[in-house]
Amino acid sequence: MNMKLVKRIIAATLAATLMVAPAVTAGAATTTASSSGSSSGSTAGSAAAVTTTTVSSTSTVSVGGVVLKSQIPGAYAVKVFAGVAVRQSVDAIRALAGLGAGETPFVRAYDITAKNSPAAFASINAAAASVGATVLGAINVDFGKLAGGKFAQLPATVAVPFTVGVAQAAGRKLAVVKVLPGGAFEILEDQDQNAATVTFNITGGLAAYAVIAY
Repeated sequence: MNMKLVKRIIAATLAATLMVAPAVTAGAATTTASSSGSSSGSTAGSAAAVTTTTVSSTSTVSVGGVVLKSQIPGAYAVKVFAGVAVRQSVDAIRALAGLGAGETPFVRAYDITAKNSPAAFASINAAAASVGATVLGAINVDFGKLAGGKFAQLPATVAVPFTVGVAQAAGRKLAVVKVLPGGAFEILEDQDQNAATVTFNITGGLAAYAVIAY
């Protein structure tokens, strides 16, 4: 893909992303939390030396000298955490989602707060309280595709691993609260063994993901 076109797409997508920051407007939390099973996947490194790239065509989690670079392009505006990274290749996602020629997977990720997304945080806080956890921060992730310079969401059946760097983990157990538009939530267990990261699956479309610590 032409790099000038990519840069224009990223700039336009990021601008649109920031304008719809409260997009996951979950209703009052009325569902019970459920946990997903954990996997044996792991990442190496320690909790030291966590850095991040906040806005670029790709995003990087860097922990203890081990760099995890997002494998798909996107509009990344995440400052609350120490970087985010999609852990599946473009070709693998194309095959998984049945994308055609000229279609490229693309992710939009940005910070949300209780102020700009109060309804989503009502569900997040309810989920965290149900397991006695503390909320460390939250992001919206809109997982989709680019075709002809236009963004469209992928179906929720498409799931790929996603890693978040967490500088403030301080040795605590990490998990993620996923909140869908409407307020339904579930608690996703960490899929890696790195104390400074949390790995979980994002799914096609828009959802809020909050990191919680026990």
